[in-house]
Amino acid sequence: MDHPFLRKTYLFIDRVRMVTLIAIFAFIMTVGAVQIFMRYTPGINAMSWVDEIMRYLNIWVVLLASSIGVKYGNHLRMDYLLNKWTSGKGLRVVRFMTELAVIIALTILIFYGILRTVDNRSTVIQSMPISISWFYAAIPIGSALMLLEFLLIFINGRHPYVQAKACEDIANI
Repeated sequence: MDHPFLRKTYLFIDRVRMVTLIAIFAFIMTVGAVQIFMRYTPGINAMSWVDEIMRYLNIWVVLLASSIGVKYGNHLRMDYLLNKWTSGKGLRVVRFMTELAVIIALTILIFYGILRTVDNRSTVIQSMPISISWFYAAIPIGSALMLLEFLLIFINGRHPYVQAKACEDIANI
């Protein structure tokens, strides 16, 4: 079920996600280092907006990185007892139900995240004239990216755009 258009679209989304994640993280690290330097250097006043912006941008980092974790299967799972007490078909049923529950939960999170983002368009953060909705948008966007990853796994049985060897290498770390 590998269509060239779907592959190209997914790879584009994945590239945008990675570049955005790297850019936000680099900004947080750079501005945080400058803030620390300014705070402890006599005669220089620290920037008042840095702490608040860094806190909000961390939400973006967590949600974007979570979708990458779903892609590679790196999220924590408690499956020791499941593997011990169930076998092939029972294990597949439990995993199916678990993935379906996560897909439903992410759909609800996207819906209410969009409502919350739209409702807060006119609310600005304390330290700068930036709408808080830019930061609330991390919730529906990050959830939509996680939903995309879960749907790809749910439909295909595994992630179609991750090589098996790469997953095995990551799982053994």
